[in-house]
Amino acid sequence: MDVKEFEGVLDSKLAGLKTQVETKNTEFQGSLSALESQLNDYKEKGISAEQFETMQKHLDSLDIRVQGQNRETAQKKSFGSILEQEILAKSDEIAKFERKETKSFSLELKAVGDMSTTNVTGGNRYGQIMADGIRMNPNRKVHMSDILPGGTIGPGNSFTFMRENGQGEGAIAPVAEGALKPQIDLDLIETTVQIETIAGWLRISRKMLNNVPGMISFLQARLPEKFQRVLDAQILYGNGTTPNLKGILTAGNFVASDALASAPLIEKIINDISDLEDTYERDANGILLRPKDYYSFFLNKAAGSGEYDLPQGVTFGPDGQLRILGIPTWASTAINSPDYVVGDFNMGAQLLTQEGMRIEFFDQDGTNVRENKITVRIEGNYALPVYGPDYFIRGDATFTPAEV
Repeated sequence: MDVKEFEGVLDSKLAGLKTQVETKNTEFQGSLSALESQLNDYKEKGISAEQFETMQKHLDSLDIRVQGQNRETAQKKSFGSILEQEILAKSDEIAKFERKETKSFSLELKAVGDMSTTNVTGGNRYGQIMADGIRMNPNRKVHMSDILPGGTIGPGNSFTFMRENGQGEGAIAPVAEGALKPQIDLDLIETTVQIETIAGWLRISRKMLNNVPGMISFLQARLPEKFQRVLDAQILYGNGTTPNLKGILTAGNFVASDALASAPLIEKIINDISDLEDTYERDANGILLRPKDYYSFFLNKAAGSGEYDLPQGVTFGPDGQLRILGIPTWASTAINSPDYVVGDFNMGAQLLTQEGMRIEFFDQDGTNVRENKITVRIEGNYALPVYGPDYFIRGDATFTPAEV
């Protein structure tokens, strides 16, 4: 390497180091001044190979010290110092931009720091464990469609049935030989109930449908439960005005209990069982209670000893079914508090299905194609004939103590 080339290398090296330490470290400033003085002396007198080696070692040592100093203070840098460092690093790009050789340049103003999970960008799922599926709200344990007998009907808007109306006139009686036999008649009444539609829909993006784990399974499980709850309310309390079914606890479809308000619940229920079978000659084969009323029987305490025991006539079998006088008893939030029902569920009413509950997916609906969305519909068609006004007794579970 000739003197000219060496001078160029040293000038360049010193300029870079001088810029890095300028105004920051007096120790480095002294070293730079000494090196500059030596360089000027070498330029005037010439330089030997040994002197070149010595000079190179000084430069390398100074460079290493500057780099170490930069690393130690990296996390303490102000915005201004970070900006200054980035400008120095991008000096070539800036020069080219000033000469209009490039159209743009960028500065990355990120301070150096220790690596941790905060360095992970592009999302927030790092380190998380994602559970499969979607956690749903609880399902109702017993639905009215589990209790009432079912059936199917064909096409049409209504369902008509004939039922006996009262006892009729006349009476069958013993007759003496040759005597006139008594005439009787039976009164019939024709009743029609409408086939009603229960339905609902939602719109969901195709991206959500495809990317949320278990989304389709969630819809297939959750929508039927919400549908069944509406059907429960219709079977019990529907007002009978289209598009509503007429429920079994709507006026005309039940008999009000005549049990004393001050009687314990178990006595009220036994009173209603006897009325249903004695007065109306129906078969009491089902009792429906709210869960809090159902479980209240297990809080019954024996007089004197205070031990818990079930009231007389109440049993709890190995199948998990509570029975009162042998009659199956169900607990369900479908019935409103404080109501309860004692009834002939086998003969008193029927849930007829024209088209069963179904879930359908449509992409051709409204603006779905343009917005990449899917419409999900749930729907079913039902009729609810109640076959008489005295198959069900509606009671009040509230305990109202008699005034002394």
